[in-house]
Amino acid sequence: MTTADAHILAGAYALDAVDDLERAAFTRHLGECPVCAEEVAGFRETAALLATAVAVGPDETFRRRVLIEVSQTRQQPPRVPAEPAVPARRTPWHRRALIGVASVAAAAAVLVGGISIGLDQSVSGRPVPVAEGGAVASAPDATTVRATANGGGSVSATASRQLGKVLVAARELPRLDAGHAYEVWLTGPGAPRSAGLIGAEGTLEVALPTGIDGVAVTVEPATGSLQPTTPSIANLTVS
Repeated sequence: MTTADAHILAGAYALDAVDDLERAAFTRHLGECPVCAEEVAGFRETAALLATAVAVGPDETFRRRVLIEVSQTRQQPPRVPAEPAVPARRTPWHRRALIGVASVAAAAAVLVGGISIGLDQSVSGRPVPVAEGGAVASAPDATTVRATANGGGSVSATASRQLGKVLVAARELPRLDAGHAYEVWLTGPGAPRSAGLIGAEGTLEVALPTGIDGVAVTVEPATGSLQPTTPSIANLTVS
Protein backbone atom coordinates (compact mmCIF):
# COMPACT_ATOMS: atom_id res chain seq x y z
CA MET A 1 0.00 0.00 0.00
CA THR A 2 1.45 3.38 -1.05
CA THR A 3 1.35 6.49 1.13
CA ALA A 4 -1.33 7.98 -1.14
CA ASP A 5 -3.43 4.85 -0.68
CA ALA A 6 -3.02 5.10 3.08
CA HIS A 7 -4.33 8.68 3.23
CA ILE A 8 -7.66 7.80 1.63
CA LEU A 9 -8.35 5.04 4.15
CA ALA A 10 -8.88 7.40 7.12
CA GLY A 11 -12.68 7.38 6.88
CA ALA A 12 -12.98 3.66 6.32
CA TYR A 13 -10.55 2.96 9.17
CA ALA A 14 -12.51 5.18 11.60
CA LEU A 15 -15.71 3.30 10.73
CA ASP A 16 -13.99 -0.12 10.88
CA ALA A 17 -14.72 -0.69 7.19
CA VAL A 18 -11.31 -2.14 6.26
CA ASP A 19 -10.01 -5.68 6.08
CA ASP A 20 -7.29 -7.08 8.35
CA LEU A 21 -4.41 -6.28 5.98
CA GLU A 22 -5.57 -2.71 5.42
CA ARG A 23 -6.14 -2.22 9.15
CA ALA A 24 -2.63 -3.38 10.01
CA ALA A 25 -1.02 -1.24 7.30
CA PHE A 26 -2.99 1.85 8.19
CA THR A 27 -2.31 1.42 11.91
CA ARG A 28 1.41 1.56 11.14
CA HIS A 29 0.87 4.60 8.90
CA LEU A 30 -1.20 6.31 11.59
CA GLY A 31 1.76 6.37 13.97
CA GLU A 32 3.80 8.28 11.38
CA CYS A 33 1.17 10.66 9.91
CA PRO A 34 -0.34 13.35 12.20
CA VAL A 35 -2.68 14.49 9.39
CA CYS A 36 -4.35 11.10 9.17
CA ALA A 37 -4.46 10.87 12.97
CA GLU A 38 -6.45 14.13 13.05
CA GLU A 39 -8.70 12.87 10.25
CA VAL A 40 -9.49 9.64 12.09
CA ALA A 41 -10.25 11.50 15.33
CA GLY A 42 -12.63 13.81 13.45
CA PHE A 43 -14.39 10.95 11.71
CA ARG A 44 -14.89 9.09 14.97
CA GLU A 45 -16.27 12.20 16.68
CA THR A 46 -18.75 12.80 13.87
CA ALA A 47 -19.76 9.13 13.76
CA ALA A 48 -20.56 9.37 17.45
CA LEU A 49 -22.82 12.34 16.71
CA LEU A 50 -24.61 10.33 14.04
CA ALA A 51 -25.37 7.66 16.61
CA THR A 52 -27.24 10.24 18.71
CA ALA A 53 -29.42 11.44 15.83
CA VAL A 54 -32.55 9.54 16.81
CA ALA A 55 -36.14 10.70 16.80
CA VAL A 56 -37.29 11.84 20.21
CA GLY A 57 -40.82 13.14 20.56
CA PRO A 58 -40.85 16.57 22.27
CA ASP A 59 -43.15 17.01 25.22
CA GLU A 60 -46.32 19.04 24.74
CA THR A 61 -45.03 22.14 26.53
CA PHE A 62 -41.93 22.33 24.33
CA ARG A 63 -43.98 21.73 21.18
CA ARG A 64 -46.40 24.48 22.18
CA ARG A 65 -43.63 27.01 22.81
CA VAL A 66 -42.02 26.24 19.44
CA LEU A 67 -45.28 26.82 17.58
CA ILE A 68 -45.87 30.09 19.41
CA GLU A 69 -42.39 31.37 18.60
CA VAL A 70 -42.79 30.37 14.94
CA SER A 71 -46.04 32.33 14.67
CA GLN A 72 -44.38 35.50 15.99
CA THR A 73 -40.85 35.39 14.56
CA ARG A 74 -40.02 36.69 11.08
CA GLN A 75 -37.28 34.84 9.19
CA GLN A 76 -34.11 36.92 8.93
CA PRO A 77 -31.63 36.65 6.01
CA PRO A 78 -28.34 34.90 6.81
CA ARG A 79 -25.39 37.00 7.88
CA VAL A 80 -22.42 36.89 5.53
CA PRO A 81 -19.18 36.85 7.56
CA ALA A 82 -16.29 39.04 6.46
CA GLU A 83 -13.36 37.37 4.77
CA PRO A 84 -10.64 36.54 7.33
CA ALA A 85 -7.33 38.38 7.00
CA VAL A 86 -5.49 35.05 7.14
CA PRO A 87 -6.97 32.08 5.25
CA ALA A 88 -8.57 29.74 7.74
CA ARG A 89 -7.54 26.11 7.78
CA ARG A 90 -10.07 24.18 5.72
CA THR A 91 -11.69 21.12 7.18
CA PRO A 92 -10.73 18.09 5.07
CA TRP A 93 -13.45 17.21 2.56
CA HIS A 94 -13.95 13.72 4.01
CA ARG A 95 -14.84 15.22 7.39
CA ARG A 96 -17.00 17.96 5.88
CA ALA A 97 -19.00 15.34 4.01
CA LEU A 98 -19.55 13.26 7.12
CA ILE A 99 -20.57 16.31 9.16
CA GLY A 100 -23.07 17.18 6.41
CA VAL A 101 -24.57 13.71 6.70
CA ALA A 102 -24.86 14.20 10.47
CA SER A 103 -26.69 17.49 9.97
CA VAL A 104 -29.17 15.92 7.57
CA ALA A 105 -29.75 13.01 9.94
CA ALA A 106 -30.36 15.37 12.86
CA ALA A 107 -32.83 17.42 10.82
CA ALA A 108 -34.65 14.27 9.77
CA ALA A 109 -34.84 13.19 13.40
CA VAL A 110 -36.54 16.43 14.37
CA LEU A 111 -39.09 16.04 11.58
CA VAL A 112 -39.79 12.43 12.56
CA GLY A 113 -40.14 13.60 16.17
CA GLY A 114 -43.14 15.64 15.13
CA ILE A 115 -42.01 19.29 14.84
CA SER A 116 -42.81 19.69 11.14
CA ILE A 117 -43.62 23.38 10.94
CA GLY A 118 -45.51 24.53 7.86
CA LEU A 119 -46.04 21.06 6.37
CA ASP A 120 -48.92 19.78 8.48
CA GLN A 121 -51.86 21.95 9.33
CA SER A 122 -52.33 20.41 12.77
CA VAL A 123 -50.20 19.05 15.60
CA SER A 124 -51.93 16.93 18.22
CA GLY A 125 -55.27 18.42 17.15
CA ARG A 126 -54.01 22.02 17.37
CA PRO A 127 -53.80 24.29 14.31
CA VAL A 128 -50.37 25.37 13.16
CA PRO A 129 -49.90 29.08 12.31
CA VAL A 130 -49.35 29.61 8.59
CA ALA A 131 -47.83 32.50 6.70
CA GLU A 132 -49.99 35.61 6.71
CA GLY A 133 -51.17 37.12 3.42
CA GLY A 134 -54.09 38.61 1.57
CA ALA A 135 -55.38 35.33 0.12
CA VAL A 136 -58.02 34.82 2.81
CA ALA A 137 -59.49 38.32 2.53
CA SER A 138 -59.68 38.08 -1.27
CA ALA A 139 -61.14 34.55 -1.37
CA PRO A 140 -64.55 34.43 -3.12
CA ASP A 141 -66.22 32.84 -0.08
CA ALA A 142 -64.54 35.04 2.55
CA THR A 143 -66.74 36.35 5.36
CA THR A 144 -65.72 38.77 8.12
CA VAL A 145 -67.19 39.18 11.59
CA ARG A 146 -66.16 41.70 14.26
CA ALA A 147 -66.69 41.99 17.99
CA THR A 148 -65.91 44.64 20.56
CA ALA A 149 -63.50 43.25 23.15
CA ASN A 150 -64.19 43.46 26.86
CA GLY A 151 -61.91 46.18 28.20
CA GLY A 152 -61.59 48.02 24.88
CA GLY A 153 -60.54 47.46 21.31
CA SER A 154 -61.95 44.93 18.86
CA VAL A 155 -61.29 41.57 17.25
CA SER A 156 -62.26 40.48 13.73
CA ALA A 157 -62.16 37.11 11.98
CA THR A 158 -62.11 36.64 8.20
CA ALA A 159 -62.74 33.02 7.24
CA SER A 160 -62.56 31.11 3.96
CA ARG A 161 -63.79 27.52 3.97
CA GLN A 162 -62.55 27.18 0.40
CA LEU A 163 -58.97 27.91 1.52
CA GLY A 164 -59.45 26.32 4.94
CA LYS A 165 -58.02 29.36 6.73
CA VAL A 166 -59.10 32.14 9.07
CA LEU A 167 -57.37 35.50 9.55
CA VAL A 168 -57.80 36.95 13.06
CA ALA A 169 -57.03 40.65 13.57
CA ALA A 170 -56.77 42.54 16.88
CA ARG A 171 -57.19 46.31 16.98
CA GLU A 172 -56.46 48.62 19.93
CA LEU A 173 -56.63 45.93 22.59
CA PRO A 174 -55.32 47.07 26.00
CA ARG A 175 -51.56 46.63 26.36
CA LEU A 176 -50.59 43.79 28.70
CA ASP A 177 -47.63 43.46 31.05
CA ALA A 178 -44.61 41.36 30.07
CA GLY A 179 -45.97 38.30 31.86
CA HIS A 180 -49.18 38.04 29.84
CA ALA A 181 -50.31 37.80 26.22
CA TYR A 182 -53.47 37.47 24.15
CA GLU A 183 -54.13 33.93 22.91
CA VAL A 184 -56.49 33.01 20.08
CA TRP A 185 -58.67 29.90 20.30
CA LEU A 186 -60.70 28.04 17.67
CA THR A 187 -63.95 26.81 19.14
CA GLY A 188 -66.44 24.15 18.14
CA PRO A 189 -67.32 20.65 19.32
CA GLY A 190 -65.01 19.63 22.14
CA ALA A 191 -62.38 21.68 23.91
CA PRO A 192 -61.07 24.94 22.39
CA ARG A 193 -57.95 24.59 20.24
CA SER A 194 -55.14 27.09 20.64
CA ALA A 195 -54.24 28.98 17.44
CA GLY A 196 -51.33 30.95 18.90
CA LEU A 197 -50.61 34.35 20.42
CA ILE A 198 -51.59 37.71 18.95
CA GLY A 199 -50.49 41.24 19.76
CA ALA A 200 -52.71 44.10 20.91
CA GLU A 201 -52.35 45.36 17.31
CA GLY A 202 -51.72 42.33 15.14
CA THR A 203 -52.98 39.54 12.90
CA LEU A 204 -52.77 35.77 13.00
CA GLU A 205 -53.64 33.51 10.06
CA VAL A 206 -54.25 29.84 10.89
CA ALA A 207 -55.73 26.72 9.39
CA LEU A 208 -59.49 26.37 9.87
CA PRO A 209 -60.32 22.68 10.46
CA THR A 210 -63.72 21.27 9.54
CA GLY A 211 -66.16 21.61 12.43
CA ILE A 212 -64.65 24.79 13.87
CA ASP A 213 -67.30 27.50 13.99
CA GLY A 214 -65.93 30.14 16.33
CA VAL A 215 -62.96 32.22 17.42
CA ALA A 216 -62.24 33.43 20.96
CA VAL A 217 -59.50 35.50 22.58
CA THR A 218 -58.31 35.22 26.18
CA VAL A 219 -55.53 36.67 28.32
CA GLU A 220 -52.95 33.99 29.16
CA PRO A 221 -49.37 33.73 30.49
CA ALA A 222 -46.80 35.12 28.04
CA THR A 223 -45.73 31.59 27.02
CA GLY A 224 -49.32 30.59 26.17
CA SER A 225 -51.63 27.94 27.62
CA LEU A 226 -52.83 24.55 26.47
CA GLN A 227 -56.40 25.41 27.53
CA PRO A 228 -58.04 28.78 28.34
CA THR A 229 -57.43 29.87 31.94
CA THR A 230 -59.45 33.12 31.89
CA PRO A 231 -62.84 34.19 30.49
CA SER A 232 -62.68 35.27 26.83
CA ILE A 233 -62.57 38.97 26.03
CA ALA A 234 -64.08 38.40 22.59
CA ASN A 235 -66.14 35.66 20.92
CA LEU A 236 -66.90 35.46 17.21
CA THR A 237 -68.88 33.00 15.10
CA VAL A 238 -67.35 32.09 11.76
CA SER A 239 -69.26 30.60 8.85
